[in-house]
Amino acid sequence: MGMATTDSNKGASSEQHCHSRARCDCIITAAGLSSRMGAWKLMLPYRQSTILDESLKNALAFCDRIILVVGHRGDELKARYADRPEILLVENHDYAQGLGSSIRLALAASSSDYLFISHGDLPCIPLDVYQRLWQARGPHTLFPRYQGESGHPVLLPSSLGKALAEAPVQGSIRRWLMAHPHRFVEAHSDAILLDVDTQERYQALLRADGAG
Repeated sequence: MGMATTDSNKGASSEQHCHSRARCDCIITAAGLSSRMGAWKLMLPYRQSTILDESLKNALAFCDRIILVVGHRGDELKARYADRPEILLVENHDYAQGLGSSIRLALAASSSDYLFISHGDLPCIPLDVYQRLWQARGPHTLFPRYQGESGHPVLLPSSLGKALAEAPVQGSIRRWLMAHPHRFVEAHSDAILLDVDTQERYQALLRADGAG
């Protein structure tokens, strides 16, 4: 599978934002240790910024606000984004407990009608993916799917977000969501699957971007 890159989010107009209809946040997790990468992947250079910067920019092309969950090296991320009013920083002191703990903290901080959930190591998600999910929104979780495999971002209504936040601690957030009303939306980009969590994927990302 080729590594997708995109410039399609540049110059997104305000009409493309969800706030023209209902409010939506986007939870982005950025608390982990990057153990598979062997380096702090979020701040690896990509284009004119970093992996995390690109992930945030893509989400903000559509969403009203980012809820960014930090943990490992959280002070550095808080300093980097402290002056960004569109980014709410939430610190997970228990990030070693896993991804679920970060998502629960972010859910508690959201008061929007709908919320996306994504991760800081997905720097290539195009605007079209957010738009397709938004158009299909309803009382269920929506998973984008590419060639039979589901990825991120996931979109859920506040009712399911509240239920998830109040549910017993889950070993897998995805398993909980799949056990509740959900649907799949076909995406036309493999970027929904391409988390940059190994050196091999990072090098493939750089090669694809250079070729583009």
